[in-house]
Amino acid sequence: MISQILSLIRKSDIMIEVIDSREPDLTRSKKLEEYAMQHGRKVLIVINKADLVPKEILEGWKRKFEYEGREAIYISATKHLGTKILRDKIKEMLKGKEGVVVFVGYPKTGKSSIINALKGKHSASTSKIPMSYGYTRAVQKFKIDSKIYAWDSPGIIPPDGNELEKVIRGINVDKLEDPVRAATLLLERVIKYNPNAINEAYNITFNSPEEFFEKLALKRGWILKSTKEPNIEEAAKAFIRDYHKGKIIYYVPPLSKNDDKISSV
Repeated sequence: MISQILSLIRKSDIMIEVIDSREPDLTRSKKLEEYAMQHGRKVLIVINKADLVPKEILEGWKRKFEYEGREAIYISATKHLGTKILRDKIKEMLKGKEGVVVFVGYPKTGKSSIINALKGKHSASTSKIPMSYGYTRAVQKFKIDSKIYAWDSPGIIPPDGNELEKVIRGINVDKLEDPVRAATLLLERVIKYNPNAINEAYNITFNSPEEFFEKLALKRGWILKSTKEPNIEEAAKAFIRDYHKGKIIYYVPPLSKNDDKISSV
């Protein structure tokens, strides 16, 4: 899949990297950015899901990326906020000429939703669950306007990194060896940056991750038939899916230090 992405980058004028506003550093690929720039392609970082994060935080990340020599804007594709800014930025970077852009990003960052917003109609493939049946698979080219064309798929970067990074980067929850452990890592990270996020999203109070998953399972009626106990594995998977749907509200400040376990990509 990576080789196909690299091929599309070489066939394009601009690589548009779509990242999640809550976790900008963990949902970007510096390797792809460097590859594009080494091959003379322009790079535009689109901070998507901007409706989930305060404007001052978005501006901070934008300045950080610009300091690194990347063009950056923020947008909320699902809310149709910033679509014109993105379109105008592409035109500016193409200097009014005809050109092709390629959208890349980890699963669930919102690549296809952005294309849909740019086109003004639902014509790119989308799915709500990471890498589930129906997500974009074949190479498709879209006409955004009279001078802008865009590739979609296979611009999905395979989720990599450690266990927490893979969850944040949209790994299919059904492929997780231990979804409860993975969800616990995500839960702990969310609480680190917003202690009230879980109660705000679920109206559940708890003293431990296990208690949270038990209460969530009970709240949604997920009971194991064999033992009559709460199905915490199903609750853990649902929590990860809810995260990708934008239900969990928190953000990482641009100048904060990430956990030592978080590697740079």
